[in-house]
Amino acid sequence: MTEPRPFWSAERAEELLRRAEAFASERSRDGQQRALLALALRGLRPQLREMDFPPPFMALPLLVYAAVRGENKPALPLTVATTILYLGIDILDDLADGDLPRHWKGRKESEINLAAVTLISALPQLALSELDAPPETIADLQRILADGLLTMSAGQQRDLATAGATRVSAAEVESSVARKSGEELALFAALASRLAGASTAAVEAYASMGRSLGTAGQLASDFHDLFQARRSSDLANGTRTLPIALHLENQSRTGRRAFLALLDKARRSESARKAVRKRLLAAGELRRCAIIVELHCRRAQAALARAGAREPAQGELAALIDASSFFPKRQETAP
Repeated sequence: MTEPRPFWSAERAEELLRRAEAFASERSRDGQQRALLALALRGLRPQLREMDFPPPFMALPLLVYAAVRGENKPALPLTVATTILYLGIDILDDLADGDLPRHWKGRKESEINLAAVTLISALPQLALSELDAPPETIADLQRILADGLLTMSAGQQRDLATAGATRVSAAEVESSVARKSGEELALFAALASRLAGASTAAVEAYASMGRSLGTAGQLASDFHDLFQARRSSDLANGTRTLPIALHLENQSRTGRRAFLALLDKARRSESARKAVRKRLLAAGELRRCAIIVELHCRRAQAALARAGAREPAQGELAALIDASSFFPKRQETAP
C-alpha cells in the first residue's frame, strides 16, 4: 500500500513558489520589471529552507480550504496571491528595519520599494480576479483583501509610531501586532474559507483563528529576535516589543529612566544589548511573554473549534497553532 503523501514538504513549497514566479513573470510588462520581480521572489527560497514548519502564507490557505471542503487542490491558485502578498509586506518590513537580505545587494532602495509596492498592490488582485469562482465570490475576495490591507496599514503605522517611545503599554503592543501580523493571517484564512464557500460564521471563525495565530507567531518571533538572534534588529531600531513594554510598565520613574537610557545605548552597543536581555530575563519577562503567546494560541484553537473544520486539515491547523506556543502539546496529527 502506498504511503500517504505528507501535507507539507520542501517539494510542495518549491512547487507553490514556482507557481508564484510564473504568474509574476507572465504578468510583467517588460524585461526590467520581470527581472526585478523574479529577484524578489527568488529571495523567498532561503526563507523557506530555514523554516522548520509550513509557511503560513502557503499552508494556511490550503489547510483552511481543505478544512471546509475536504480537499485543497482548488486552493492552489490562491496561494499565488497569498505568497506574493506576504513577500511584498515582508520586503517593506525589511526596508523599515534596515535589514535587507543579501540578494538585494546592488539594487537601489527605491527599486526595492517599487518591487514591494507592485507585489502588494497589483499582482494579488490579478491573481484573485482569475480564480475559478463565481463573480460574487471574486468581488467578496477583493473586498476581504482591501479591508485586510487597511487594517494592516493601521497596525504598521502604530508600530512605527512607538519606535523609540518613552511610554508604551503592553496592550498597545499587542494591539499593533494583532492589527499587522495577526490581520495578515486572518486575511489568508478568510480568503480561503470564502473561496471554499464557508458560511459567514465559519469565515469569521477562520479569520479569528488566523488573527490569533498570527499574533502569537509574531510575538514569539519578536521574542526570538530579542533573546536568541545573533543581532537583534528590534533593539537596533528601538522597537518596543512586548517584553520591553511589559518591563517598562512595571518600573518606577527612576527605573524607567535608567532602562530607557540602556535601550538607547542598545541601538549601537552589543554590551548594552546583553545588559537589556539580562535585565529582562531577571525580571521574569520571558515567562510573562510566553503566557501571553499561549493565550493567543488558545484563542486560535477555540476559533478553530467554532469553525467546525474537517479532518485531517483540523489536526494540521491545530499543529500549526501549537508550533507558535512556548508550551507545545506535541499532539498527533492525522496523516
